[in-house]
Amino acid sequence: MLQIDFENDLKNEITKVSLKLGIKINPNLDLDNILSDYLTVRLKIIDPKIRIVKFNPAFFATINSNSKIKEIQSISRIASFGGDLNIFQSKKLFQTKFHDHLRNEWNIYHFHLSNKIENKTGFVKQVNELLFAYIDDEQIIFLGTDTHKEGIFADTKWIEVLHDYFPDVIIKFRDDTIFDVNPKVNSVDRQILWNKGYSLGFTKIRDVVYHSPGLGRTTSGHSIEVSMTASEIMRWIYKLKEQLIDCEKELCNYLGISIDKANFKIRIRDKIELVETFSNTILLHFSEILISKDELIKRMR
Repeated sequence: MLQIDFENDLKNEITKVSLKLGIKINPNLDLDNILSDYLTVRLKIIDPKIRIVKFNPAFFATINSNSKIKEIQSISRIASFGGDLNIFQSKKLFQTKFHDHLRNEWNIYHFHLSNKIENKTGFVKQVNELLFAYIDDEQIIFLGTDTHKEGIFADTKWIEVLHDYFPDVIIKFRDDTIFDVNPKVNSVDRQILWNKGYSLGFTKIRDVVYHSPGLGRTTSGHSIEVSMTASEIMRWIYKLKEQLIDCEKELCNYLGISIDKANFKIRIRDKIELVETFSNTILLHFSEILISKDELIKRMR
């Protein structure tokens, strides 16, 4: 019978990857907590990838007179060729207890407008001037700049830019069944609520109500996305274990190896993957599942 310990595999992989990234993970915690801590940081990291670069038209019209034009151009240029934007984020990026509420709630990131990299941290100098951007897999939209002041990370003006100039980006979050949001809060009040672990869930912009694009957070401070992803990964490894036990003979025959040599492991590379190490075969990635036993038998014929 196959010896499978996907829980321990995942724990060891997270520990190794975290050490490489500089994430401080306590290996003595249970897997649920280790996974949540890892995902808290991993989902804040912007994957280097070529994205379509767009600008808020009102912001773009004033860039030439912006005192930080060189820094804005540097970030825009790096974004256009898929470089590493993370050095412009907060130097708390790799801290598991640092929850980026703006990113968690509205999927909006902020960058420090400096080109001077600190040798000690590897991040740019943390300055008062910030650049805000909405980022998804396909595009990065530079919304505008502001200073690090009270309530700025919870100011609806960032969502207003998307509503006014990029409605196609947030139309999927629009809810036409809700006409108002109560209680009414200003940016400072909203920031206080976020810091206490509350999610308002909806934001009213002009006469339209939107679901929060970033989903929000749980009372523990973790983003809802982190909690959902952690649960999905745990369900995934348990499902794979059931499937492998059910069709171990057929799968090993399909791979051309004997059961006593088969070694199925969970591994983290660019994605979380299921691999058979003896044949060095990557079978699938999260959240794919194995085909049914009957289908596997059909393919072997």
